[in-house]
Amino acid sequence: MKLNILPRLLTFILLFSVCVLSSAYTASSMPSKRHKRHYEGIDVSHHQGQIDWKEVAKDKNIRFVYIKATQGTSIKDRCYEQNIKGARRQGLRCGSYHYLSSYTSIRAQFRHFQKVMRGHKQDLIPMIDVEREGVRGWTRKQVQDSVALFAKLIQKKYGRKPLIYSHVSFYNSHLNPQFNKYFLFLGRYSSVRPSIKGVGRHNIWQFSDRGKVRGIRGYVDLSRFMSGTSLADILL
Repeated sequence: MKLNILPRLLTFILLFSVCVLSSAYTASSMPSKRHKRHYEGIDVSHHQGQIDWKEVAKDKNIRFVYIKATQGTSIKDRCYEQNIKGARRQGLRCGSYHYLSSYTSIRAQFRHFQKVMRGHKQDLIPMIDVEREGVRGWTRKQVQDSVALFAKLIQKKYGRKPLIYSHVSFYNSHLNPQFNKYFLFLGRYSSVRPSIKGVGRHNIWQFSDRGKVRGIRGYVDLSRFMSGTSLADILL
C-alpha cells in the first residue's frame, strides 16, 4: 500500500512546485503597483537626457510638464531649450522651475531665471524648487525670507504667485506655515499622500521618482493633482 501512494505523492509535489514557480515568475514580470498608479504630470531636467517629446505627448495621462530652467545665478539646465521647445511643439502644457541656491543673492537668481525663460511662452505659473541640499547652511528664517522674496519677484513680474515645490518633510520643517496658502507641489515617494502641518493643503503630489513614460529612457518623476485642484489652477 505504501508503494502505491509514493508515486502519486511525488507527482503531486512536482505539480505543486511547478505551479508555485510559475506564479512567482508571473508576479515578478508584472508591472509594480507603484508604476501603475494614476499620474497627470511629470517634471524633467538634463537628468532625463534626450527626450522624444512626440512619444511623450501620446501619453494621454500627462496634462502638465515642469522643466528645469536654472539653478543659482549661473547654471542653465543644458536641456532646457530643447525640452521646452519640444514639449510645447507637441501641445503639452509647460512651465519652468528654478532650483533655489543658498550661495548667491535671491534677486540675482530671479534675474537669471527670468532671462533664461525669456522668449519661451509659459503655460504654467513659474515654480520654485526648494530642497534641503540646495539651501544647505541657511537657517529656517533665511529659507523663509529667501523664498518669500523670490515669490514676491515672480508675482510682480508675472501677476501670479509661484508654485512651491519641496519634499514634504523639508516643507514642514522649514517652510510651514508661512507658505501654506500658496499652491504647493510636494514630494513623498510613498503610498501615503503628503500632509502639511496647520491650516492649508497641498495641491500636487509627486508620488514617485521611478516612473516610466514612453519617450523617456530612464526614470521620471510622476505627479498628480489632489482633490480640489485642476490644471486651470496653475495656468499662467
